[in-house]
Amino acid sequence: KCSLKKMNTSINLSIIIPVFNCLDLTKKCLESIEVTLKDVIEYEIIIVDDGSTDGTREFLSDLSKTKYHILLNQNKGNFAINNNRAAAIAKGDLLCLLNNDTELPSGWLQPILKGLKQFPYAGFIGNVQKNPKTNRYDHFGVVFPPWLTPIHYGQHLKKSLKLIGPYSRWAAVTAACVLIKKEVFLSAGGFNENYINGCEDMDLCLRLHKMGYWHYVAHESEIFHHKGSSSGRKKYNDANLRRFKSEWSEYLYSNLIVRDKYLAAHSYLRSCMTYPKKTNLVKLLNSIKTLLFSSNKKSLKSPEFFN
Repeated sequence: KCSLKKMNTSINLSIIIPVFNCLDLTKKCLESIEVTLKDVIEYEIIIVDDGSTDGTREFLSDLSKTKYHILLNQNKGNFAINNNRAAAIAKGDLLCLLNNDTELPSGWLQPILKGLKQFPYAGFIGNVQKNPKTNRYDHFGVVFPPWLTPIHYGQHLKKSLKLIGPYSRWAAVTAACVLIKKEVFLSAGGFNENYINGCEDMDLCLRLHKMGYWHYVAHESEIFHHKGSSSGRKKYNDANLRRFKSEWSEYLYSNLIVRDKYLAAHSYLRSCMTYPKKTNLVKLLNSIKTLLFSSNKKSLKSPEFFN
């Protein structure tokens, strides 16, 4: 793990956190930021409240105005709108997009900062994520199966993957905790605000990929993500997926399915074993066929996944 050492304070970091209720989780998230980034880097925190009714707004009003910039929505927004709004006023050259249901242990930032410096064509630098509710891993990167629904590779694992090197390269990563250069984020137009709390991160990852950027996961940056904590989080999932598949099916089949399908099959079968009641027979058979007949069975250890 990276040791906690003071890094170059000329790097300006804007941490963007959209919130909607879940005050207890927001408090834990902010506490973990302050503890882990003390004496590490100069940063600001921009919080966009999307109409919380659980005391969050009262809590936010008491935060220090020197470190925190609070935006209170008068009209209901969404994840994309709120992040774009905050990015537009961010002072930092670097943006850290962060969900309020994350907890950050010591050393989480340094590996993703180094990754952004190391890879000149990096879009997002993400990290390994674990779900405290299940005590299982949730994210090592995102892969795309033939049915196009994004899959978090490594989801439901009890033990961490043995990965080669400090970083792996993916066409997409979850935006629950990512670092990106502000100029890169803005050059792609930010998040597509037509997506409502779902798939907007996948859409932006692919737009950046189309522009020549890859996304990376820093293996030494591991955080906790209390996934899906906001009420109504999945309300628009079906509509978001329909939009995503309609807009990106051709690009995915042309550029990424061949690369990702073996890993996607492996990950889907693991999900079936963990939650058999959620198994889709067509996807299951597709995954078994891929594992049996794919010519790219060692793709996770190939150079295209690792720098």
